[in-house]
Amino acid sequence: MYFAKNLRFLRRRAELSQSELGDKLVTDYNTVSRYENGKSTPKLEALTKLAQVFGVSVEALRNQDLTQLLAAPAQLEPNAPPEAQHLGKAAIRAVKHPLFVSVELDGTAASLARAVARLTAINNVLVETDEPSR
Repeated sequence: MYFAKNLRFLRRRAELSQSELGDKLVTDYNTVSRYENGKSTPKLEALTKLAQVFGVSVEALRNQDLTQLLAAPAQLEPNAPPEAQHLGKAAIRAVKHPLFVSVELDGTAASLARAVARLTAINNVLVETDEPSR
C-alpha cells in the first residue's frame, strides 16, 4: 500500500502545507501528519476527498506508486479539475454528471477494499459513458 508515500508526495507537489490540506479536508494538520506517517488511515469520506483534491482515483492513491508514475511531465485531460493541473496522466477527467453513493463499512480492511473496488467500477462506467462516441 502506497497511501502515506503518495499523500506526502502529492501534497508537496501541490505546494500545500499539512495545515492547508487539513483545511481542505476539514481536519487539522496533525491528522494529515498521521496519514503521511502511516500512523492513521483515513475513512472512506476523507480518502475520497483526498482523491478529488489531487485529481487521482482512490485506487491509485492507495495502490499505485504515484511518485514513479508522475515523475515525468505529461499532458492533462482537457476537463481535469483545477487542483489536478500538476498531476499529469494520473489525473482523471471530471465527470459531468455527479453521483452520490452511500457505502456501509464494517471497519475491516476487506470491507474498505470492496467499497473502493465498487466505487472505482462506478467511476469507470461514468467515465466511459461520458466519453464522446467514436
